[in-house]
Amino acid sequence: MAWLSPPSVETDSFLKVRIDAVYSIAFAMIGMDALGSAMIAGLFWQLGSHAWLAVWVVLSVLVVTGRAIFTHAYRSRGWPTVSPRVWAIALVGFAAMSGLLWGAALLRLVATGNDNQIMFVVCIALSGLTLSIANIAYWPVYVAFELPVMLAAAGGFALSGKPGHWMLAGAASIMAVALLGTSRRLSRYVLEAHHLAAANQALIDSLGERGRELEMACDALERVSNTDPLTGLANRRARDLRLADEWARSLRNGGSLAVIAIDVDRFKRFNDTHGHGEGDRALKAVADMLQAGVRGPIDLAARHGGEEFMLILPGVGLAGAASIAERVRVLVAQCHCDPACPLPEKVTISLGVAAIEPAPGRSVHELTIAADAALYQAKLAGRNRYEIGMTSPAADAA
Repeated sequence: MAWLSPPSVETDSFLKVRIDAVYSIAFAMIGMDALGSAMIAGLFWQLGSHAWLAVWVVLSVLVVTGRAIFTHAYRSRGWPTVSPRVWAIALVGFAAMSGLLWGAALLRLVATGNDNQIMFVVCIALSGLTLSIANIAYWPVYVAFELPVMLAAAGGFALSGKPGHWMLAGAASIMAVALLGTSRRLSRYVLEAHHLAAANQALIDSLGERGRELEMACDALERVSNTDPLTGLANRRARDLRLADEWARSLRNGGSLAVIAIDVDRFKRFNDTHGHGEGDRALKAVADMLQAGVRGPIDLAARHGGEEFMLILPGVGLAGAASIAERVRVLVAQCHCDPACPLPEKVTISLGVAAIEPAPGRSVHELTIAADAALYQAKLAGRNRYEIGMTSPAADAA
């Protein structure tokens, strides 16, 4: 009977989730089984069936103990190499053994007991069936217990010979079918809930992944929008943003802010003589030397157009900025000798240094204008040198 098979048993990817649910309540079900077995054993004792009772109790103890051992092993991950399918088979096997033991007791008591004993054992059986409905997360477990119990009840009524026994046997059979159908529908609802939960989690994971991808794309776009494509330095936009940020930070915390305006000497002549390809290589070499001469991520080296560059130096006064200017000037003047990037001729730079202590009423433009003016003076003084620009008497060397 194919309809008795659990939904998609062989291909059900949710098997572990379903047996997890059953094993999570397994100790409660074992307690129910032990309590029901004790009550049934009491009825056997009243009937005087001591030999039958001994066999039945021993088998019940073995089944309850085995279920407890397997449940503990599963929940403590004691046998990690055992597959979910084997654990599922163990669940069904123990449920079937419990169902057969309860069914055998029910058959004997209903067939031979008095009305009170029959009523009592039927109540025990119905209570057990009601509680075990919790196992519908994995439907075969419920079926393995329910079918032997209900069929035994029907058989016991049929054999009892009491008035109305055939009607009671038919009612028990109908109830068995009704319980199967109801539990089947409930099991499908539970399985659908598992599928829906998994689909929702997959959607959440997908949205999270898409969100991370979008964030990475935004970060990449931000980097591209702030980076000069030729040299890899910050571009004019990034320079302006950093200047504004450092100015605001110095206003809050105090301290000096310095900039160095830089221009490659006679770059047009270099381009005309050696071509634009060599000119690009020269600009890249200058950019590399500027990066090598600053204090890592604390400072910013930027190319803001053509052969014009700028260094932004937070927390640096005139003396410190002049030292950095001289260091990068020497690095650039010597870079044509570097075997890794040989240039066709020596390249030099002129630099204008300025520093200021930001204060209310002052502007960052005052700083950049002073650096540009100092750069102009360095050009007039012969190039390949730096000059210091004064913003005001307040911009003393730090």
